[in-house]
Amino acid sequence: MSVGTKIAEHRERAGLSQSALARRVGVSQATIAKIESGQTAQSKHLPQIARALGVSLGELDPDLQSLGAFRPEIIPGEKLVGPGGFPVYAAAEGGNGHMIVTFDAVEHVKWPSVLEGVRGAYAILIVGDSLAKAYRHGDMALVHPGLPPARDEVHVLYHTPPDGQAEAIIKNVLGWNDRVWKLEQFNPHLEFEEHRVDWPVCHRVVGKYARR
Repeated sequence: MSVGTKIAEHRERAGLSQSALARRVGVSQATIAKIESGQTAQSKHLPQIARALGVSLGELDPDLQSLGAFRPEIIPGEKLVGPGGFPVYAAAEGGNGHMIVTFDAVEHVKWPSVLEGVRGAYAILIVGDSLAKAYRHGDMALVHPGLPPARDEVHVLYHTPPDGQAEAIIKNVLGWNDRVWKLEQFNPHLEFEEHRVDWPVCHRVVGKYARR
């Protein structure tokens, strides 16, 4: 049985003329007639017709059962991440919320699209919960070493240049001047300053891989 025939049957069962159904749908009687006769093989008005008749789209055409419903786009994983080889560096907790980052990759993972083609990009395993809930212990912070500092963004600050092993902090940067970084941690909430001469290297965090 065609879609048009089913519409006609449901319309007649509801005691509606083609003109009455057309008024409910907001189209002309001629449009309804064309749909029922099969002159219009597919119609953008089918969801409205189904609602006007009090039936589901599936009752008119099983192939349209999900039409109009939310259907999230499925993006293949290979389009989100590139090939392997993206280095992840381990960190250990130090005093005063600091970390000791060892630049000997503990693993290599898929290259994130946000850092595709970025020379020297890397990830650090987060330790501690000072940035929770934005970044939790065990998350991988994705780092772009070439971007300039940005206000209200998370950054990795290094006490010494990242070469082999370095003392670092990961904090939200609220601002800066010639002398200090104005920083923020979330857990517990605390705003404080660090001298830029003590923390001369600043790399911006641009995303994360959630902990596994």
